[in-house]
Amino acid sequence: MKKISLTLFLLLLTVSFSFAKVLTVTYNWTRIQSHGSNQMAVWLEDTKGNHISTLFVTQWGAKGGYLKRPLTLSEWTVKYDLPNATKAEVDAISGATPQTGPQTLVWNGKDKKGKIVPPGTYVLRMEANILDADKMFFRAEVKIGGKNQETKGAITFTRPELASGNVLFKDVLVQYK
Repeated sequence: MKKISLTLFLLLLTVSFSFAKVLTVTYNWTRIQSHGSNQMAVWLEDTKGNHISTLFVTQWGAKGGYLKRPLTLSEWTVKYDLPNATKAEVDAISGATPQTGPQTLVWNGKDKKGKIVPPGTYVLRMEANILDADKMFFRAEVKIGGKNQETKGAITFTRPELASGNVLFKDVLVQYK
């Protein structure tokens, strides 16, 4: 009986450690001193494009800026269903616009309702307003629940020539471990 209990305990310990992995997103942020800039959202979706969890969104954009300037974080606003979110939900994910320099975000594997997501492939997304309608995006697929991994994903822009100008984020690295 003791051998079965010890085996069961070790099995449960192994399972709980397998869920102890987190997703870490690091990037370099550069603030741009201009009107209609510096708004950013970082979130996870499933492979069908359904919102799973927001890791971070700039406070101004999430707390009414999207109403004053509808181009502000327009993709995230729709995915998150921001108009129907409670103040507490928005407070939990929003923060001040980052200062220039390295940034780190960590996701604990839970959806926006606090439930652990099942293993599978998810998409990390970033959206940032460079200047009004000029935006940049990041997209990377990551397998949750499997082996340690990292990806640099891909950064795209609303207009290709924006890549050679002022950009808000660069050197994005997504690690699951």
